[in-house]
Amino acid sequence: MRVDPWAELARSLEGLHSAFADSYDAVHGFLDGSPASKECGRDAALAGTWGDRPVRNANIAPLSPVLVMLDHLDTLSSVFRSPGGVTSSHTLTRAILDIAMGPWYLLEPGIGERERVRRYMNLQLQSLKEQSQLETGTINTAILEHSKQRIANIVKAARAHGFEVRRDGDRYRPPFLGTQIPSTTSLAAEMIAPQLPTLGPLFWRTGSAVAHGQQHGISMFFERLDLPVNPAHGDTAVTLQASSRDTALRCGGAPLAVMAALRRLFAQYGWDTRRLNSAEMDAVNTWQAVAGIQAAVPGTFKQTDIDLP
Repeated sequence: MRVDPWAELARSLEGLHSAFADSYDAVHGFLDGSPASKECGRDAALAGTWGDRPVRNANIAPLSPVLVMLDHLDTLSSVFRSPGGVTSSHTLTRAILDIAMGPWYLLEPGIGERERVRRYMNLQLQSLKEQSQLETGTINTAILEHSKQRIANIVKAARAHGFEVRRDGDRYRPPFLGTQIPSTTSLAAEMIAPQLPTLGPLFWRTGSAVAHGQQHGISMFFERLDLPVNPAHGDTAVTLQASSRDTALRCGGAPLAVMAALRRLFAQYGWDTRRLNSAEMDAVNTWQAVAGIQAAVPGTFKQTDIDLP
């Protein structure tokens, strides 16, 4: 039976979201006895002006961006099923990579509650600084005052607990505790394929080129360069096209980023991973088959009859 490769890509992404939803809907948080639960049992030792339950906050915080990440994944599925969206799939892929990096970084296994709180507070400081800059050029507002006060509270508690506070008082950049948040490209490299560190940044930069409307990004979609419009000036009309094969190759960072973030979430929360493992296997096999990457595909999938345009 011949199948639509676009529909197959969409279906595999929907499977990843369903695997998350089944676990999330059952508990809406981490399970007793999970790594997150054990860390939260030591919350009192890190309480302060940044909050009474900083460890719990650090463990619960990833849920919000994960839900946003999956919302973008649903939109990518919709684009694959629609007649349009030739280039938007690449922009969505870049956004999914960006969103996934925060939860993936924050949920690294085995780092302990102190390091998790440090990372969480650095993410908070970054967000608060950017929020305060939304009010640049205006007289003090409630939003600006909230951001400044929250930053001050975090810095005060950090010092009380022996964290090194750096770059405090910088007008444009946020303070940070210990070391800075790693760069986007370094996180992408580790999150997507640490054994092939160029792959993650390649996915991210490809999506960025399209999102920013750069010529090298747009030209990836050019087809039919043989339609002259103004021969006197050498102008030529082109058609924007994207095959399912090319899209699977260039947007493969989306399912890989989602899988990486969900694996860490499931492990930290103590959720059963069997449904996720099955959805991951289906996504990998489907995207490899559509992309035409046969070497790493199990023999049973080499016979998959997918009509590649």
